[in-house]
Amino acid sequence: MSKSYIHITLLTVGLFLLLGCSSTTWIVESTAEVDRGDYKLLNSELFLQQTDQLSPEQPVIQFRLKSANTYEYVQRVKTDRYIQKYRPRAGYVAFGLASAGLAGYSALEFTDDDKVGQQVALLGAAVALTGVSFLNMKPVGEPQPTGESRLLRKTGSFVETDTLDANNSSVPNATYYIRYNDEFIIEPTQRELTDNILSINLAEEINPEIFEENENPEIALDISFQDSTYSYNLKVSDFFEPFVVVTNNITALRNEAEISATNILTDLAKGSQLKLVSKQGDWYKVLYGISENWVSASDVEQIWRPSQFTQQLSVIAIPNVPFGSVDVERDIPRLSPDNRDRWGFIIANQNYKGDYPEKSFAHRDALLMERYMNNALGIVTNQTIKFLDVSGNQTARNGFNRLSTRMQKSNSELVVYLSGYAQIDPQTDRIYFLGTDTSDSTSALIDLNSLFDGLANLPANKLTVIADLDFTDQTEKAASLEVLAATITVKKPNALVVFASNVNQQSYIYSEPNGVQKRHSIFSYYIADAIKTGLTNWQDILSYVERNVAFTSRSLFNRPQDIQYFGSTTLELID
Repeated sequence: MSKSYIHITLLTVGLFLLLGCSSTTWIVESTAEVDRGDYKLLNSELFLQQTDQLSPEQPVIQFRLKSANTYEYVQRVKTDRYIQKYRPRAGYVAFGLASAGLAGYSALEFTDDDKVGQQVALLGAAVALTGVSFLNMKPVGEPQPTGESRLLRKTGSFVETDTLDANNSSVPNATYYIRYNDEFIIEPTQRELTDNILSINLAEEINPEIFEENENPEIALDISFQDSTYSYNLKVSDFFEPFVVVTNNITALRNEAEISATNILTDLAKGSQLKLVSKQGDWYKVLYGISENWVSASDVEQIWRPSQFTQQLSVIAIPNVPFGSVDVERDIPRLSPDNRDRWGFIIANQNYKGDYPEKSFAHRDALLMERYMNNALGIVTNQTIKFLDVSGNQTARNGFNRLSTRMQKSNSELVVYLSGYAQIDPQTDRIYFLGTDTSDSTSALIDLNSLFDGLANLPANKLTVIADLDFTDQTEKAASLEVLAATITVKKPNALVVFASNVNQQSYIYSEPNGVQKRHSIFSYYIADAIKTGLTNWQDILSYVERNVAFTSRSLFNRPQDIQYFGSTTLELID
C-alpha cells in the first residue's frame, strides 16, 4: 500500500508541476464612467457654421445650419473583467516536496501493525505539505481583459453638447449686411436657407468699384440668426482678384522693372486692363498673355474684379514701331538750305522718377523736332543742342550755359522746343518745368521764368519757343502763361512763345483706342505737320495747329485743348 500510494503522490506532484491555473477578477477602472444609455436632453439650439473657404474662383460664402444638443448623462462606477494565469513557485514546491518526502520516508519506517495510525498520519502530512506548496502560486504575464464590463452604482452626472447637421424642415430666415469703412455697402437683407444652407455670392453682391487702390482692404460681414449675430472680417482678396487699368494715355510694357529704351515690349493705350501679379516699389508685375512683365505704377491704377474678369480683359497694345514709320516722320521737305546763323535748343523729359508717370513719346517728339530743325529749317546738326531727361535745375542751367557760350552772333535765329511736366507755384504764380528726379522736390524745379529771361538775353534776332508743357496741377491761373511769355516778348519784338494748352488743360497724346496711333503729342504732331505742308509763317502755322489740335482732342478724348501763344504771330521761321 505504501509504495503505490507514494507512486500516486509523485504522479500527482508531476501533474501539478506541469499544469498551472488561472482565475478571473473584476477591477474598477473608473468611478466617473459616462453611461451613454442613461441620459436626458437639456437643451437644443440652432446656429450657423461657415463651411468651405472663400476664394476668387469660388466667391460664395456658405453657412450650414447646425444643431447644438445639450445632454445630461449619468456617471457610474465601471469595472472590467480580467483573466490571470498562475504557476507554482519553485522554491515553495521544492520545500514542500522535501518535507513531504521526509514525512513519507518516516511513515515507511513504521512496519508494526500497531503503528498504522502514525503511518497514515505521516503520509497525510506529506500529501498536505505537497498540496500547500502548490497553492502558493505566482502570477504569469499581465492580466488579459475579457472585454466584459459592468456599470455599477451611480456616482454623479455629466453634461455634454453635441453638434450635428440640423434636419429642420421649417427654419427662420437669416439677415445679413456688409460694411466697408464703417459704411453700409449692402443694407440688411433677409435670405432663406436652402436645404439648411445660407449662401451669399460676394462677387455678385458687392460692386468692386467702391474699393480704392489699396494693398488689401477688408469688409465686415454680419449675419443675424435667431437672436445671435455672427461677424466676419474678410479680405477683398478672398473673393476678388487684383487687376490694373492703364490711366495714362500710353504706358510702356517692359520685360524688366527699370526704365530703359531697350526693354520695351510694346506700348499700352489708356484703358488697357491686365491681371496684377505683384508690386515691387514703383513697378507692377502684370500678366500679359502668359508672360509676366512690368508697367510703371504711376501709369496704372489697381482695381478689384471677380476672377472671371480675366476672360474679358481689354488690352490695347500699340506696336513699338521705329522712328520714320509715322507720316510726319518721313518725307520731311527741305524748306531752307543750311544756315549757320540758326540754332536749335531742345529739352525733353520723359522718364520721371517717383509719383509722376512717364511723359509718353517726349523723346520721340524731341527727335521729330530735331529732324524738322535740321532738314526743313536748315539748322545744322552741330548747332542743335538737345538734352533728354534733365534731372533738375542745375542740369538745365548747364545746358543753357552751353548754348549761350556757343551762340555769339547778334543776328542769330533761335528755335527752342520744350517737352515735359510743369507746375505753377500757388504763392508766386511762377511756372516751373519739372526735372525727372522728383525725389528732391526743390532741385527738380526748373524755373522757366529764369530760363526764359536767359533766352531773352541771348544775341538772337528772332526767337521762337515751342513749349509742349503738361501741367500737373491744373489751375485757372491762365495769366501765368502770359506773364512767363512776356519775359521774352517784352524784350524781343521778333519773338513768339507757343504753349500746347492752357494751364487748366492737358496736352494729349495722338492715340486713338483701337485706331490711329501717331506716337506723338497732338500739339507736336501738328506743329510738324504744318511745317511739312510748307507753312513757315507763324500766323499760318498757328491757324493750322489751333484748329486741328482742338478738333482732335475733342474727337479722341472729348476734352478741350486750346493752344496759347504770345508775341509776334507774323514771325517767319525762315526768310
